[in-house]
Amino acid sequence: MKLIFWAPSRRTRKRLKIFLLFFSLAAGVIAAAESRYAVFRLYGIDIDPRGILSEQVVWGTIKPQHEKMWVLLWLSKEQYCENIEAYYPVNLRMGLSGWGKFKLEVMPLEPALRMYWGGKFWYVAADGRIWLSSLKENTFISSEKADALPLLSWSSDRATPVDLSANNGNVFLSSLPIDRVFLWNENMKALGWSDKVKFIQAGIKEGKNVVRLIFYNSEGGNGANIMMSDDPKEWQTAGLAIKKIYPSISKIPSNVFIDTTYKGKILVKNKVQ
Repeated sequence: MKLIFWAPSRRTRKRLKIFLLFFSLAAGVIAAAESRYAVFRLYGIDIDPRGILSEQVVWGTIKPQHEKMWVLLWLSKEQYCENIEAYYPVNLRMGLSGWGKFKLEVMPLEPALRMYWGGKFWYVAADGRIWLSSLKENTFISSEKADALPLLSWSSDRATPVDLSANNGNVFLSSLPIDRVFLWNENMKALGWSDKVKFIQAGIKEGKNVVRLIFYNSEGGNGANIMMSDDPKEWQTAGLAIKKIYPSISKIPSNVFIDTTYKGKILVKNKVQ
């Protein structure tokens, strides 16, 4: 068998040599220009709006090689934004505004609800991200929506809502059933209870997930409480049945406990002090 090996022609070799020569010259010119004029250096980052993130935070997370070659920062901009978002309750969007110049848009996260868990108070965004309500950066967020809802108290006997050891930072991704919690609040609003409930307690009863609604008493403290199913689809039927027993929910005595988790019946009794 005759083996045939391909070899470049004389013309191809000549063209390849010319290409390599021009490539070497271009690389040399670029290297010389960069050394003398720093044409690829990072010239600036315009923060919009200013005041939420400090210059130290924005510039302190940039790698030295990215300062020398702004194209590298552009190629890794998503990772750069994610690194900052892990420590601050913000969404970031980075874009080019000129040669070697960037614009960094800073959008504070909006809490969808407040939660008490692990002995601390937290804010929870609609996408499931969670952070302590005591962070100083919270002065820039709009928490009116979350503050208007009853506090969610997540019991320790429930599944842990966030793994604090999963990553470094101040902002974590929770495993909370956010959509379900929103439906609890929508049901309370439909029943006319939202402004009368002090907090919602997500707990366990006989191995099943349940929800307690703790109402205000006349002095603003803890009053009557109603135990509901974890499934928001069952709330309307139970709620309407309670309204037949107590047409005015605010007049339920503080020592009354109502359990709607039994199938086909509602249990009303005095709370054990």
